[in-house]
Amino acid sequence: ANLLKILIIFGCRTQEIRLSTWKEWDFDELTWTVPESNSKGGGEIIRPIPPRLVSWLLDLKGNANFDAVVLGEIKSGETVSQMCRRMYARLKHDAPWTPHDLRRTFSTKLNDLGIAPHVVEQMLGHKMGGVMAVYNRSQYLAEKRAAIDVWMDRLDLLADRSENVVLLNTYAATRSALG
Repeated sequence: ANLLKILIIFGCRTQEIRLSTWKEWDFDELTWTVPESNSKGGGEIIRPIPPRLVSWLLDLKGNANFDAVVLGEIKSGETVSQMCRRMYARLKHDAPWTPHDLRRTFSTKLNDLGIAPHVVEQMLGHKMGGVMAVYNRSQYLAEKRAAIDVWMDRLDLLADRSENVVLLNTYAATRSALG
């Protein structure tokens, strides 16, 4: 369940969380930095940690040391796939789904919520192409923070845990807050 929650919230690849250790998680800066060695694209990925997730993550961490694996143990890709198969069977879904489908949903829904495509791509850990990749080294951290807050609002709404959340269909309100 912890694995799926992280996959849904961050839109990360299973490898990124399966191999993640607590030293990647900075609770002062509220960032999760996936090292180059754990990312498919070969580059470091910096993801914001939503403030409302910190308490849950610290509970998950418990007394684990800095080098401990976030999920308690390294799980194989096949183990993760089996977990998902059991999950959709238990939920009685009509069609099977894979962890990769969660990434596709993350991307689609963030774009539907009006998040700029280049921000979504960065959150997914995708590389920019062409000349843009050469000249633009921005991590868009402020934009990613705003985007993950919008995403968390949406997830809370879907989980019916919203407390006076008014979900906007555009990203404009969050962008204006960035200045």
